[in-house]
Amino acid sequence: MQEARSIDVMEVLVCAGGVAYGALLAYGLTQQWRWLTDPPEWTSVIYFPTVVKMIWGPKHVRSFAYLTAYGALVMSLICLAQSLIGSF
Repeated sequence: MQEARSIDVMEVLVCAGGVAYGALLAYGLTQQWRWLTDPPEWTSVIYFPTVVKMIWGPKHVRSFAYLTAYGALVMSLICLAQSLIGSF
């Protein structure tokens, strides 16, 4: 029983981290942080808009960065809601 409870807590923490990540990206895009709007190429392994920049050019980075930010935010909010509802 204790192990199941710790997995529930871990799931909530991971989903809350995803919400924070999505919110940080969305805020950074509104503030036009350079690493979001013109990402360095070494981040291509962990950040999808860098791959977009390498394939389609810097013109399309902003829209895909918004897609990444709001996609992460929405999916994490759904995850968090399911985790909290499932724990009751």
